[in-house]
Amino acid sequence: MVLNPNRQRDQRLMQAGFGLLLIGLWTVAGLFSPRIFPYPWLIVEAMIEQFASGAMTAALASALQAIIIGYLMAVVVGISVGLAMGLNDFVETFMDPYLDALYALPFAAIIPAMILWFGTGLQIRVVVVFGFAVFPIIINTLEGARSIPQNLSDLSRSFDAGRFYTIRHIIIPYELPYILAGLRLGSGLAVRGLVVTELLVAVTGFGQLITQWSAAFRMEGVISVVLVLMALGVIFTWALGQVEERAIGWDVSTIDN
Repeated sequence: MVLNPNRQRDQRLMQAGFGLLLIGLWTVAGLFSPRIFPYPWLIVEAMIEQFASGAMTAALASALQAIIIGYLMAVVVGISVGLAMGLNDFVETFMDPYLDALYALPFAAIIPAMILWFGTGLQIRVVVVFGFAVFPIIINTLEGARSIPQNLSDLSRSFDAGRFYTIRHIIIPYELPYILAGLRLGSGLAVRGLVVTELLVAVTGFGQLITQWSAAFRMEGVISVVLVLMALGVIFTWALGQVEERAIGWDVSTIDN
């Protein structure tokens, strides 16, 4: 949906005003309990200190590497599995109970066991990011394939179109809004999976930073790490939202017409 410039400006002003309100409330809370609610400028100073020491930069680089690898794996597997299930009844019947079981699997609860399998480095972060991100992509792709109008399939068969041509020129364009929505949802969950892993694997990366600063009772350093993780999730989700907004021209209406 495209908003007019005035409405976009009003929305940005409202968002900025709400952000300033939150900072003001946090500052007031700091007057009563500065140890629990450190002043915003102390949080900024802690963040600068973390970046200056190189610890934040190293943690951020490691996190981005895990997110990119795990998320790209989830995209490839999620779209492939979702299309296969949506276009083939046998594949859907075969895989559906296993997909439901894996979807219900509490990844956060088995991360301690996964540490034994994959260690505490890049591998476990990639696996958890993949596990969190892949299911929304599969489910949305599957739902898109299920919702393809019968008249499109009939039209393709009436022109004796091949299977590959039908998938490429009819199914994929119709599926694209569903796939993009799944990618956007998966991106947010990918960052969430990374955060869970970082908190439980506290020997490297962001988890190590949080542990060090919390052990020193310096909440400003802990909050600065949390803010960086939040910014990472917001930027990643925003980027996928921009891709979805620009590609949404492949809409159902354009195919039906």
